[in-house]
Amino acid sequence: MKDFSARDIALIAVFSAIWIASQTYLGPTISLITGIHGVVQRFLGWLLMLIIARITGKFGRVTIMATISSLATRLSRFTQIYSLFVGLGYAVGGLTFDLLYFLPKNHANASRKYVVFASMISGVMASMPYVFLYLFTLGFYGFLIWFLTYVPDMIKSTLLSVAGTLTGLSILPSIETNIGRLYRK
Repeated sequence: MKDFSARDIALIAVFSAIWIASQTYLGPTISLITGIHGVVQRFLGWLLMLIIARITGKFGRVTIMATISSLATRLSRFTQIYSLFVGLGYAVGGLTFDLLYFLPKNHANASRKYVVFASMISGVMASMPYVFLYLFTLGFYGFLIWFLTYVPDMIKSTLLSVAGTLTGLSILPSIETNIGRLYRK
């Protein structure tokens, strides 16, 4: 924990709170309006992941933020086993994004294509715990039938993750100028 500064902890807390509040209060409404589940979780989550990774420049902050957010938003649905697996997915997605983002030595100058690639892979990985839950509960043949119907949702979820990252990439220059300067003081 000594590698975490007070600013890191504060930033993780603020970004987790934004993700939790948005997911809790905006998520159901946006899902009802669009008919797409997980819009806020995916879009805003990956936007925040990119921003916190870029501002702190340190591995682990994204994973902690995603884990806190997924745990907090699952507390209201803790009796639903699938919900716990969905929450685990957001933590896995955060860890994967963290690992891929900080893999290149010069991660601060990683190409736009690489960051989008990291977003896409982490978006897919966020669905894996949910997929494995259904593999084990439905059996192989039941899973195959379910999976064919789930693929379009998985693609939508991954595209929402990428859209959040692309939005983050477009607003990062402004954020780095303003918040980044305050963060480094």
